[in-house]
Amino acid sequence: MHISKNIPRHHAIYATQRRQVSALYITGDKARENYVTIQPYLDFKGTFENMEQLQHSIKKRNLAIDLNKVQQMFENYTNKAKEIDKVEQERELIAKQLKDMGKVKDNNNTELMNQLKDKGKELRNKLKSLKTDFYPIEDEFCQAFLHLPNLLDRQCPEGEHERILYRSKLNDDQSATTQSHLQQSDQINFIDNSRYYLMKEAAKFDLYCTDALVKYFLQKEKFIQTCNPDFVRCVLLEANATPLDLYHKVEEQHLQNKLNSAYLTGGGAFESFLGAVTKLCVYPSVIPLRYICSGRLYEKSCEAVEQSLYTATQTNAVQTFVACENAQQSEEHMDAILNRCVDFYKTFDNLHFRVVYAKAADLMPSESLRAQIEVYSPHQKRYICVGRLSNYSDYVSKRILFTMREQKDYRFLHLIGGPILYTTRLIAALIECQQPLDYKKLMQNLKLKSAGGSATDSSNKMFEEFQSLFK
Repeated sequence: MHISKNIPRHHAIYATQRRQVSALYITGDKARENYVTIQPYLDFKGTFENMEQLQHSIKKRNLAIDLNKVQQMFENYTNKAKEIDKVEQERELIAKQLKDMGKVKDNNNTELMNQLKDKGKELRNKLKSLKTDFYPIEDEFCQAFLHLPNLLDRQCPEGEHERILYRSKLNDDQSATTQSHLQQSDQINFIDNSRYYLMKEAAKFDLYCTDALVKYFLQKEKFIQTCNPDFVRCVLLEANATPLDLYHKVEEQHLQNKLNSAYLTGGGAFESFLGAVTKLCVYPSVIPLRYICSGRLYEKSCEAVEQSLYTATQTNAVQTFVACENAQQSEEHMDAILNRCVDFYKTFDNLHFRVVYAKAADLMPSESLRAQIEVYSPHQKRYICVGRLSNYSDYVSKRILFTMREQKDYRFLHLIGGPILYTTRLIAALIECQQPLDYKKLMQNLKLKSAGGSATDSSNKMFEEFQSLFK
């Protein structure tokens, strides 16, 4: 994800990254070489019933998609599928006739049975030919269909500017130019975007700041803490419409499914939640599902600015994931999370920040709405994204078959989530704002309950418990 609001990074990727073969949707002719991990739910009826809204979403996102051409491909796909179904029904009818005639011992039926068998062979060959011709049509249309974006939320700004939801009070010396955070060489040893080292107070703050935010949500919002994998398969990235070059691809020597390769995302990535809920069906009694985790996040940056902690690939992050029944619930939970985030960032006295809704042109195809938490960098004189929260509606759930069972019906869940904290970016901003990296004060300001005393005492206790496992 880009961290400058002026760079619509993903659209260049979106226009050039269509793959000839997808890990998310594999046609029958390719299933011999690559096994099908998941068969996404393709809501043709619901999608093409909202043509006007979908066309509006495509236009406001500045996507180069010809919706009329996709609809023509759908009509061709439907006609070919009906032709195949007709031949299969004829084969089933002949098979039933042969089975019924076989039960009756009548020599007069021999000639008719032979005719039916010949007709069955003819239909079999015809069906094989039809399917061979149908695979390219199916693949082309389904890939085009999977590239259609989510519908925009009614609150999403559609113009050239973002919509400001909250802005903290400006400091008196906000216009003053300050040194770059990289000048603090006693705390930061920065080599490039892939290599940097935090030391002293910065290293401690990097660890305990994420711990404090996670505890805050556990105690105030009753979230459930999870521990997520650092690697995510390609099929889940495609399900979330994530650009594949956002993360590092892992070179695997013995990969059975060559399409479904692994990517290094970090446990603090939204996609790392998806594997646990793929093909999952839950009951209404457990909804909403509210998860939170802290971990590494490895997102590449292509900003054409000086490399710093603002553009570093690796960071510690706090990631949220919420599954709701409907759009109204997802809106309510999104507001609740953002309010908690505002309270968290307000604990830093000298930090100026704001919360904005990103404009439609900056959204990922899977997002219907995105809120960004941005801090002001006195050195670079711009706002830096230190956290974000996205509403995906039921777009992703349909692709990973994440449902809720209600009596005899199944409903796809609405998802919201995102990294609400990038610690490296926050540390950089705090240093430039001359804010002390005091994690103990942070814990006190958040009024967190800790059975083990301070954050340090609690972490030491956990480490001692871990060591005792090996005695």
